[in-house]
Amino acid sequence: MFAVLVKEYGYEYDAAVDNTLLECTENRFAPHDEAGVLLLRSGRDALKVVAREYDRLTVFLPALSCESMVHPFEKYGHTVKFYCLTREYAIDVADVDRLAEQEDGQILFVFMDYFGCGAADDSTLEGLRSRWQNMLFLEDRTHQLIQPAERHFRADYVVASLRKWINVPDGGLLWSARPLKNDTLAYECEFFKQRLYAQNLRRQFFQTGDIRLKDEYRSIFSHVSDIMDQSDTPAAMSAYSFEMAKSAQWEQIRNIRRNNAEALLQILEGCPKLKSIQPSAGQSDLYVAFLVDDRDRIQRELSALGIFCTVIWPLSDQQQAACPVARDTCQRMLAAPCDQRYGIEDMRYIGKEIVRIVNG
Repeated sequence: MFAVLVKEYGYEYDAAVDNTLLECTENRFAPHDEAGVLLLRSGRDALKVVAREYDRLTVFLPALSCESMVHPFEKYGHTVKFYCLTREYAIDVADVDRLAEQEDGQILFVFMDYFGCGAADDSTLEGLRSRWQNMLFLEDRTHQLIQPAERHFRADYVVASLRKWINVPDGGLLWSARPLKNDTLAYECEFFKQRLYAQNLRRQFFQTGDIRLKDEYRSIFSHVSDIMDQSDTPAAMSAYSFEMAKSAQWEQIRNIRRNNAEALLQILEGCPKLKSIQPSAGQSDLYVAFLVDDRDRIQRELSALGIFCTVIWPLSDQQQAACPVARDTCQRMLAAPCDQRYGIEDMRYIGKEIVRIVNG
């Protein structure tokens, strides 16, 4: 029944419930917006808000997109097409132009900077905007949410997920340069409550080693996102998560992540059998992503040590066919944790074990 306690790295956040905060925010929600940013349950809900603004769109998504980016647009009846990325994870502009030539109606062009790899510079994006008058732009800043923006290009919409960065149960952001025709939100607590419960179970597991808790919280984390997929109306962020995000020490979080990423990258650079994705620390620091052969074996052996490296991402056959870089990434990428739960010694341990297993 009880496991030998070991420290785990990665996976979802664990969290002690702040009972005082929970009591004063019970069944309450964040303000509708804060400084012009719509506060939502998740990044997926932010995409839903944009999707429902239009009767018919053709959405250009990078072929390296998780299902949670595809689903909101398909849910609202839009056509999704995938464009290719370069080896540097930048926009393949020629492929975008090729797709745009086939479209007479309105296009929503979605782009993101993967792990600090720049999708495009200002002139490239402005060039797309000038060539294609029917093109709207949506930037997903989840990978660089806490980093200062370096581009001056102003997208029509900017979305991001908070849950990747701090231990909030829910949280998504939407900034819109266009007045929203429909900003109605649902006010439901089930997603928030289940995730907070699972975070607390994970914390209890680390305290007790009771494997039954691990089985339960993993099941909740695996299925709770179904709540978002089933609901038609985008939902608001909980007041609990909003207050946590407001009180977070963002500068400290940014520094810890940068230092952790730098330490881990230095170790991984000494291993010729893997290739780091991000150019340097301080560019993203969401994870430290890298490419390896025999990825599934390596992930499995690391998991046995309690080092959980995220697979980014399972892709459909259509996505893999649209872009060799996406296909290769789908088959070879792992992303190691570098977040504020850990310190430099943790990074040295993670890096040493990654190198050992990759070389093995």
